Amino acid sequence: MAEARNRPRIDLRASLGRVAAGGIPLRAEERLAEEAGAHARLFTSDLTVPEFLLARDAQVHPISQVMGSCIYHVGQIPDYKGKTSEISIISDGHRESRRKALARLFVEAQLVGADAVIGVHLRDRMITMGSRGKGGDDGGEILEFTVVGTAVRAPWITHAPNQPIITDLSGQELWALAQDGFEPCGFLFEFVRYHVWHVTSGAGSGTIELTQASQAVEEARRIAAQRLQQQASQFQAEYVIGSDLTVKVKEVPCGYGGCQLDDVDIDVSWFGTGVRRIPERQAERAHQIPRLILSMMPLGRRDDALIDAEDDESDIEIAAEEAEEAALERDEDGGDEG
Repeated sequence: MAEARNRPRIDLRASLGRVAAGGIPLRAEERLAEEAGAHARLFTSDLTVPEFLLARDAQVHPISQVMGSCIYHVGQIPDYKGKTSEISIISDGHRESRRKALARLFVEAQLVGADAVIGVHLRDRMITMGSRGKGGDDGGEILEFTVVGTAVRAPWITHAPNQPIITDLSGQELWALAQDGFEPCGFLFEFVRYHVWHVTSGAGSGTIELTQASQAVEEARRIAAQRLQQQASQFQAEYVIGSDLTVKVKEVPCGYGGCQLDDVDIDVSWFGTGVRRIPERQAERAHQIPRLILSMMPLGRRDDALIDAEDDESDIEIAAEEAEEAALERDEDGGDEG
């Protein structure tokens, strides 16, 4: 507490100016300098014990916890009454808020000299919904997006100088990739808001599928996937793994007084990490870029069925446990020698 009171005051205007320019607050720079500078002290991270040990086994050394955040306001949007299409201004607002938060996490990783950021956790929420009256008076949504991860040194990960690789891979996942000669090459994210007008039109009193809504969900997913693949190509990724795909469908009023044919808003949010073969092994296995987007969704199981993927998962768990035990033994041997 005494140390905090003795800290020199910061120039608040200069600090806000840095944030407005896409940087981070001055206090954040001070914290990072203390955690990773010449007189580095105990660092913080969001890694679990198995993640920490397996990361070390993969020649990945934690430096500091890093974060980025953004609170973003979506202003008035053009009238989209009577249309079925993407609402680009809202899509762009969500995408830009994520970009700014990740950019600030990236700056923190640069300041500590990281090669990568792993174990990134993402959180987004809508602080204010905004009016839903249609007719050009929509907007007013206030979004918050926060990312937290652990900056690490990993010299074997290919990247340009002072350009750390952001990834949402856990320590275990990064270790497993390294065993097979893969490295992360970038964090990918996409958001699409798609609006469907008069979704119940033609439904009558029958029990039928609302095909317009079903088709709109697929169209929103297609738009998000196409843009994610474009990002993967920019990162020269062979695959996108660890995909976290969320689809939300909500009913909204169409805007006409007394109209019973309400509309639907569809939100598609997609995150993932691009990976590729480590350059020395590129010749062993050439792929077009990008080859596949793998959802990595958990597999279901029936009582009367066996899933081969479970065997692979067990092998990975066994190998991970062996690596963890080896890391513990090395630590114990090191302690005995000291």
